[in-house]
Amino acid sequence: MDGRVDGVIDSDHNLSIGQSGYVTGLVKAKKVVLSGAFEGKMICEDIEILSSGKLIGELVCNNFVVETGGKFIGQSHEMTEGGMVVSLPETFEKLAKTAVESLENQSDTKKTEET
Repeated sequence: MDGRVDGVIDSDHNLSIGQSGYVTGLVKAKKVVLSGAFEGKMICEDIEILSSGKLIGELVCNNFVVETGGKFIGQSHEMTEGGMVVSLPETFEKLAKTAVESLENQSDTKKTEET
């Protein structure tokens, strides 16, 4: 994925965010390879943050690799067997709803500031 995405990505497949990719919001995927930027909450089985990648926010995963030069700023939580999340009380649906509401509020705030 290259370009900008604001919102929720809910996938049972792998996700690659390219060097020109910038994603904000909530992501759920099987495996994530990050060479661009992500800001928000991410839930995945495995993540690789490559040397040009940057993750800012909350991460829930089993396997976490950061290459030299890659950046992780935030909190990480571990998943248990069967994909149940440890130390993260909200369900994905609640997180998705919160993320969408937050993005809508940011959009409303920008519109108010412009007028």
